[in-house]
Amino acid sequence: MIGAEQVAVILYWFILLIFIHLSLYPSIKKILPSVAVPVSLTSGFILLALTSWYAAYAGLSPFFGLIPFLLALIITQYFKWYGWYREIPYEWHYYVLFLFVFIAFLVIRLFSPDINGAEKFMDHAFLASIIRNPIIPPLDPWFAGGELNVYYYFGHWMMAIPALLTGTPSYIVFNLALPTVAAISALNLYGVGNLVLKRLKLLPVLAFFVINPYFIYLALTGTGSFSLLWDSSRVIQSTINEYPLFSFLFGDVHAHVLGILPQSFLILLLTLTITCWRSITGLTRMMIILLSALGLSIIPAVNSWDVLIWAPMVLALGICLCLSGNSNYPLVKKPEIFIQYIRKMLSEKGISWLEPEPASLIYLVFVPLISLLIISPLLLGMYTQGIEGIGFVHSPSHIYEFLMVHGWFFLAFFLSFRSRLVKIPWIIFALIPFFLTDYLSAALTCIFLFLVLYRRDGASDLLAAGGLFILLFCELFYLADNMGEVYYRMNTVFKLYIGAWLLCGTSAALMIGKEADTYIQNNPGWKERFINWGIIATLCLCLIIPSLAVSTIHGPHTPTLDGMAWLSSSHPSDAEAIAFLRTLPGDHILVEATGDDYQYSSRVSSFTGIPTVIGWQFHEYMWRGNNPEGWYSKRDADVRTMYEDPLQTIPLMNAYNADLLYVGLEEHEKYQVLIPYEFLEIIYQNRDVTIFHNNQSGLVQPI
Repeated sequence: MIGAEQVAVILYWFILLIFIHLSLYPSIKKILPSVAVPVSLTSGFILLALTSWYAAYAGLSPFFGLIPFLLALIITQYFKWYGWYREIPYEWHYYVLFLFVFIAFLVIRLFSPDINGAEKFMDHAFLASIIRNPIIPPLDPWFAGGELNVYYYFGHWMMAIPALLTGTPSYIVFNLALPTVAAISALNLYGVGNLVLKRLKLLPVLAFFVINPYFIYLALTGTGSFSLLWDSSRVIQSTINEYPLFSFLFGDVHAHVLGILPQSFLILLLTLTITCWRSITGLTRMMIILLSALGLSIIPAVNSWDVLIWAPMVLALGICLCLSGNSNYPLVKKPEIFIQYIRKMLSEKGISWLEPEPASLIYLVFVPLISLLIISPLLLGMYTQGIEGIGFVHSPSHIYEFLMVHGWFFLAFFLSFRSRLVKIPWIIFALIPFFLTDYLSAALTCIFLFLVLYRRDGASDLLAAGGLFILLFCELFYLADNMGEVYYRMNTVFKLYIGAWLLCGTSAALMIGKEADTYIQNNPGWKERFINWGIIATLCLCLIIPSLAVSTIHGPHTPTLDGMAWLSSSHPSDAEAIAFLRTLPGDHILVEATGDDYQYSSRVSSFTGIPTVIGWQFHEYMWRGNNPEGWYSKRDADVRTMYEDPLQTIPLMNAYNADLLYVGLEEHEKYQVLIPYEFLEIIYQNRDVTIFHNNQSGLVQPI
């Protein structure tokens, strides 16, 4: 049951969010008044993660990451920007939206809190490891002597640091992370609506949380709640088709979900740039450049796949700005104006680099450059496996399956381009090769990609072009990895589709919103209020009905944010022993039973953050390959030997610097346990678990 302690944790979490938001809000409000709330909160959250990372990188406490926010407050006092608090009441719609989304997903987590199933063990292990020992690079909890620089861990760092600052346990921050990402991302997309739409500004948020068409089809055909959510994300054969609402309901605090936060931030900044570039001051342009670099910088560190989307998007926008001419919308064909201006600027004095044309060049060059400078120490310390190559898709998505994932967006695109389709019917004939080779999904995508590039109407079309290009890429190409022949394009579709959903969903919402704006303007009266309330009601239904439909997946729960509470009933001995280990100070390495991925294995290291000799082996193989050579079979065999050969227990524990030996029911089930009691000290024992301490550990370097 959620008690006073958990309520206090939520309050501390909110206080920290409010602190980082309000410390930046006064200065950002002066420069970006219409989107000050989402920009200050999101940039503050990202900045806190970066400054704390740099503090730890320098060997300091992550608490030093709060210094920029304290300086921001001092600057506010120094310049006597006391009037900022008067603006807060006028921002009520942002705060109401944040609270609504946060509380909605918090309630979902309260009734489905278990850190169990899918990759939740892995995600919690990362959080627990960082909170227990916030060093750079963090320790790999599943590879003794290893570090997390084999995986893009920064998203977990981004959530672990607020937990560290507020004293929030890892098993609770696990259930606070996704509500936070969802609420901040919703603010960013609502900011997009405020920038582009005169009315119906919630539409981009609705597109963010809408279920895919296949979910509705499954529900109408009587699919049980147990498989309804899962099946709606496995539509296109041999791939994974997650969408944001699925990810938030499913509950994995995984890199691709954490990456939604910076992606939504970049969508807001790209929209701000393309709609306001020529009408804002030079100082505002510089602020946009710096914020865009900040948002782009963490993209490869949170989820490396996303950089394949957002680096090209930023470069494309920079090129569009450079070719903008004198139009309010940059997507026009007037490159000669920019070239003439550069020549004039080089030949004459007194022309400011903060004016639109030269600032466009600064955006194109310096946003990628600054972002690389910000994150380069982290990226240079990464040793991930990377992509093995690129191939051509030989089994494209069936058109029915494709529309069951993206149907809402293509319907919106069709409505927006219906008049142009009539004027240029010849476009269909250009796609005959796609039809003849059965690449129908690619053909459909090409039609609308051509129309978007042909029209080039501001933010909605730029975002649509990015999303459609991703979908076309996934229909024609895949990035090779070690997932085998059947699932050869699974990761490509899985990792890129979230970004495609965000781009296509936001652009579709803007297109529909513009149509609605025109309709309401031509038909004034009660319709605007009716449509607005309809959007609010639909958003509520999107957050409530799917949640209720899948609420029985993990069985009934007493409301709690404790993701480890289920252990007390299903594995009580482990729960008690793990609680003891979580209080154990100092650096340790433990030995526990190995087992298959996605099972109840590596549970002690996952729930404590204490590194074990080897955890989920296939995951570690995906991250680090065969480095060091031969570890895959050796570590598993060594763990068995430690439990079964008392003559080798101490030497092998010493070889891995392991000082803790965990013997529970899982170990007895898998091994013939023979312990050299005379050389080990019992430091904890209950009815099923004994934890031994090796006083001779730390004699040699880990293998």
